[in-house]
Amino acid sequence: MPKKSYKDRLRIPLEGGELDFYTKSGTHVATGYTRVVIGQRGPYVEFEQMQILKGNFHIPPDQEYRKTDRRVYYIEARSNDESNVKLYYQRKTVAYADYKIGMVYISPFDLKTDDIEELVGT
Repeated sequence: MPKKSYKDRLRIPLEGGELDFYTKSGTHVATGYTRVVIGQRGPYVEFEQMQILKGNFHIPPDQEYRKTDRRVYYIEARSNDESNVKLYYQRKTVAYADYKIGMVYISPFDLKTDDIEELVGT
């Protein structure tokens, strides 16, 4: 039996909504989302910057260079908990997915909501 596509396995709507998102450790990291982008590297939940609880993230010291290096495609931040969730702030477009400059992306595999423990089913 063929494996279901990410679109069929997602347990949240593709078009976005008003969900609260948490790390697997329970840290609240976002309220609402705009859509889910499915590219060659899998699905990513897209957020506007104002939907992200920025105080629950930090930029690791080895990633600080990304804030000023014009060659990078994204700025990386990590959640301030043991989940160490990776957040991407998109700075440039890419060929393999419809990521938008200025938007924020987090893998749905790293998130949960109040009602959904696993955002991507099997």
